[in-house]
Amino acid sequence: MNIVMKTASHVLPDRFTWLRTEAGHDLCVDDTVIAEIRPLNAGLVLRVLVDMGDIAPFEMAVRCEERAIGWATQWARQRAGLLCRYVDQHRPRVYDEAPGLALASA
Repeated sequence: MNIVMKTASHVLPDRFTWLRTEAGHDLCVDDTVIAEIRPLNAGLVLRVLVDMGDIAPFEMAVRCEERAIGWATQWARQRAGLLCRYVDQHRPRVYDEAPGLALASA
């Protein structure tokens, strides 16, 4: 019996990026890491770092970088809207000072 493996598409939605780091690979939305691939013993581990609603942090052993990236890319594409909302809600707020207002000094 021959098993045919489909090549996983690594095309990500806007705002999503894979970054290669010294530690492994990071899947980011804007500048927020939502998943990572790291060496562990003689293999690799894929960790999802998001904790929101139906998505809880988890990790799983993977055989190779290609499969881990493919799996995480598909996972992220299926949840792109939710993951973008997660990042938007956890982004540090930047408040601009209103013109003409000064802070009182002691």
